[in-house]
Amino acid sequence: MCGVFVSEQGDDSHPGTKSAPVKTLQHAVRLAASSRRGDGKGLPRRVYACGGAFKETITLPSGVDIWGARLCDGNDWSYEGSYDGPNQNQSTTIAPPTGIPLQVINGEDATWTSTIFGVRVIAADASAEDHKSSVAMILSHGAKARVVSSDVIAGNGKDGEAGKDAPGYRAMDGVEGNDGASACTADASVGALPVVTVCDDGSESTGGYGGDGGLDVGRDGTPGQPAPAENPQGFGVAGLGAGSEVCSAGADGAPGASRGRADGAVGEGYLDMHGWVGVRGEDGKKGGAGQGGGGGGGSKSRGPMVACPAGRPQSGAAGGSGGSGGCGGEGGRGGAYGGASIAIVALEDSQLELDATKVVAGNGGKGGVGGTGQLGGVGRPGGQGGIGFDGISGVMWTACDGGSGGFGGRGGDAGGGLGGAAVGIAYVVPHLALLPGTSIEVGNAGEGGLAGNADVNDKEGSGAAGPRGHLYRFGAANEPPR
Repeated sequence: MCGVFVSEQGDDSHPGTKSAPVKTLQHAVRLAASSRRGDGKGLPRRVYACGGAFKETITLPSGVDIWGARLCDGNDWSYEGSYDGPNQNQSTTIAPPTGIPLQVINGEDATWTSTIFGVRVIAADASAEDHKSSVAMILSHGAKARVVSSDVIAGNGKDGEAGKDAPGYRAMDGVEGNDGASACTADASVGALPVVTVCDDGSESTGGYGGDGGLDVGRDGTPGQPAPAENPQGFGVAGLGAGSEVCSAGADGAPGASRGRADGAVGEGYLDMHGWVGVRGEDGKKGGAGQGGGGGGGSKSRGPMVACPAGRPQSGAAGGSGGSGGCGGEGGRGGAYGGASIAIVALEDSQLELDATKVVAGNGGKGGVGGTGQLGGVGRPGGQGGIGFDGISGVMWTACDGGSGGFGGRGGDAGGGLGGAAVGIAYVVPHLALLPGTSIEVGNAGEGGLAGNADVNDKEGSGAAGPRGHLYRFGAANEPPR
């Protein structure tokens, strides 16, 4: 009729009476939560706990009380604390090695409030579900709790993981261009076929066609691809075919765009039933593919030069195709957020009253360092133009070479992660009362992580420090972090 009694020396097969207590707090809570008469009237929904250590996580429905710090020697179950609160040596300590020690969830009746008295709630370092935050107590949406003469203590957060580096080897290289056919070897001397680099992201770099060899005039090659939007320097342009003058070679392709450093993480993160979720650093962007070289111009077989011998094909030499460019390097991955240290998380519509209670948050972890980007692939040389025919009375013009492909751009270095939060009471909507005798202590928020490939004095791309405060209001979980 009084409630359910729990002691370290109890047994969960017991009924939970004073003379036959159960052993685990969570089992006692389940028994207390189910104490309903057939007529719907409730028995006292209370758990009376001996002073001692309970290394378990507790889920407490609103309306179920935990009255700790009972003196259980000699089956006494009395409370003999001073007016300043229970003696810490007699407190009921909830201190699991992993997990969130105490979660208060919304009960069956919206009016129910849980009283938590004479309890020390202690979260181990980096013990939350993300394996890096430490959160001692959470109130779910709509949950109600009154914490009296107790301690709620979070450990330290762990440093965030470094972002993954892009591969340490270069991205895919280009392909060498094809050589053009020599003079007097074909009736229609077709320019060398292009070569193509197909990168992992589907982007392509293509060397230009070599120009066809002809009788009276050689044909132009084609430009390398992808062509720059603006090209005052003439990257990758096609070589000109021979006419009154000899042919010209294809131009080398433009290098792919290298990416700069990505932004570090900013914002405050958000709260949910697992604690606090921070912000990763921005991933580095992929470098651009190098442009293929332009195809070399074709040559001719007639004019002020020796002609092909009778009985042999008469076409002039064909141009070599451009080499293809290298692929762009991959970007590094953003650094992870540091672990938080938050004593109490109160989600939307929850209500919390603290009376003569000590709230302690430790230090947030540092944000993770961003990953480094990958070097772009090497652009390869263009093919050689076909050789002119060497006759008795002179030398026929040789066709022209294709241009080299451009190097792929370097992938960007990633930004650093957000530092871990250090907050006494983190809440979404303020339904909070702090009564006399309540104190809040807070450590330092974690520093933001450095960007990839940055030294300690280079703050560009670093993540921001985590939020810090005795009390700190966060946006709702369905809102993006600011």
